[in-house]
Amino acid sequence: MATKEAVDIDQFAINTAKGLIMDTVREANSGHTGGPFSSLDYTYILFKEFLKFDPDNSKWYNRDRFVMSIGHESALLYTMLCFIGWLKVDELKNFRQLGSRTPGHPERGLTPGVEATTGPLGQGIGNAVGMAIAETILATKFGNDIVDHYTYVLHGDGDIQEPVAQGSIALAGHYGLNKLIAYYDSNEAQISGKVSRSDSTDYALMYKSHGWHVQEVDGHNHDEIRSAIRIAQMETEKPSVIIGNTIMAHGCANVEGDYNTHGAPLSHEEISLTKEKLELDPSD
Repeated sequence: MATKEAVDIDQFAINTAKGLIMDTVREANSGHTGGPFSSLDYTYILFKEFLKFDPDNSKWYNRDRFVMSIGHESALLYTMLCFIGWLKVDELKNFRQLGSRTPGHPERGLTPGVEATTGPLGQGIGNAVGMAIAETILATKFGNDIVDHYTYVLHGDGDIQEPVAQGSIALAGHYGLNKLIAYYDSNEAQISGKVSRSDSTDYALMYKSHGWHVQEVDGHNHDEIRSAIRIAQMETEKPSVIIGNTIMAHGCANVEGDYNTHGAPLSHEEISLTKEKLELDPSD
């Protein structure tokens, strides 16, 4: 259980990240705000408390891999990379600009900390499964004292609806890739509207049918997130998925839960009001 002081620090950091995400997308006049807000609690806890990496070497071979399959939420990943020092805040100001290290979708080889280029939805899940297979092969060849890391993949509703994602999930379950941990940000919204307009699949059941270990949590409850990651790490026979039930644009002043925040910057007024709600300086 986290202490009160730690909870306060965590919430301040998350609120600050939300401020950066809002301003990053607004400055570019293009991008996604609502999804990064719903995925942020999990991603922050993962980066701060669980993800294994060398802060001085983004290419350290035995680092945990983090794949953002939901590539349009790139402002979230870039903000996390600012927090760990691999990007500068000024680079957020060039978000989605030609030649910047902060393109609209993450590009491997361009930005430190980006493990896979994820434009088309679902492809990142396939990439993560491939990385987990590689980790298993290398660990068998060289030993777990040499190769021993997790592959984490963040995906959303749009990803899981793609056949490439579902085929990759089936393969991962068939191979029993226990070092693969997926987080499904289930916020019931996509760019065309509510998910229920086009999809009624029981994805918890789908994952189970493919041999995955499945947990469902409140995706904004940090203790539930921590516990779920620990349990997933202890699973020794199956890949794991944590289904986070979340709210699109979580924490916004007036548009929380609105699917229209999925693929657009917030208005200047909404940003100011949201910063006030988050106890940030609206003038910053």
